[in-house]
Amino acid sequence: MQKDPVPLDDRQSVLIKAMRFPLIVLVVFAHAAGTFPTSTVEWSLDGWNVYHFVSEMLSRHLFSIGTCWFFVFSGYLFLRYLKEEEFGFDWVKAKWKKRIRSLLIPYILWNLLAVLAPVIKNGLFRLFSLGQDTVSGGPLYWFFTGPADYPLWFLRDLMLLTLILPLLYLVFKKFKWVSLIVLILVYLSPWNPSIPTMRSIFFVLVGAWLGTFKINMLSICSKVKIPAAIAAVLLLLIATSQIGRPLHTLLLRLFYPLGMVTFMNICDSLIDNEKRRERLCVLSGSVFFIYAAHEIYILGWTKGLCLRLFGNSLAGTWISYWLVPIIVLIVCLGLYYLLNRLIPRALAFACGGRSK
Repeated sequence: MQKDPVPLDDRQSVLIKAMRFPLIVLVVFAHAAGTFPTSTVEWSLDGWNVYHFVSEMLSRHLFSIGTCWFFVFSGYLFLRYLKEEEFGFDWVKAKWKKRIRSLLIPYILWNLLAVLAPVIKNGLFRLFSLGQDTVSGGPLYWFFTGPADYPLWFLRDLMLLTLILPLLYLVFKKFKWVSLIVLILVYLSPWNPSIPTMRSIFFVLVGAWLGTFKINMLSICSKVKIPAAIAAVLLLLIATSQIGRPLHTLLLRLFYPLGMVTFMNICDSLIDNEKRRERLCVLSGSVFFIYAAHEIYILGWTKGLCLRLFGNSLAGTWISYWLVPIIVLIVCLGLYYLLNRLIPRALAFACGGRSK
């Protein structure tokens, strides 16, 4: 089937929206993986070693491109529609004001919920003499170093980087290719900061660089479709085999861009079908809620349920590995559509205005 005869920029806009739900699926699958200790993997057909290799390859490597693309989109859309004559204090002020609503307020609200949820749960469970949870850490951990709702580290890093994007816009405009080369060299260096992470620094800033110069990402990805896919598969296998070894971090950082290019090309093929495209665009409205809500008891209780049902044998572990994220996604979608029906304004406020 041929692609729709629409301008490439228009197709890219639709594609970015349509990619959001598949990307959050990757994120949930990554978070739902069992906590295997970080250790070297071996080329062996032993059952547990095969599980270790496959789960690490998918959850720690392949599925991680979900957050990478979300970072790129955030940086890209921050500057993509900026006209040079509009740049100034008023534009920066308006951008930051918008980010208070879309990033800071949801960040505070969902972390508060993550802190209060165990307190509420303990009160209810005390009535039936059931187990009690503890609330670890303090305000610094809950709202920064943790955070309490762990997936919100993405928002934390994004807010920190958003503060410097207006300045970097000026740097990019003055030193176009030099700035990109410096970004790549820093990314490939051994430097591994924790707040913000190297992944967030590189992909937000690369997205901002592409947005500054109005570069169409789909155009780049489609031109290197086959070589990027081949290189991504090879690097995925090699990087997984090097877990716990000196070259692992570098190989992983090389894999991310190639895996991302391949994923965009796959999603570009998916939206050729009109019904599928519309369905994905509709589902994109639920993405922030799934992202913020899935680790507040939903994921933990689902894991506990599957452990009780299937046990911790090799077969049970395989079943849980695939079933847990599917159940979590179904529960989150069900809650989202229920809340969107009952309290749409409150839901939209908690999701930074993203819910519909």
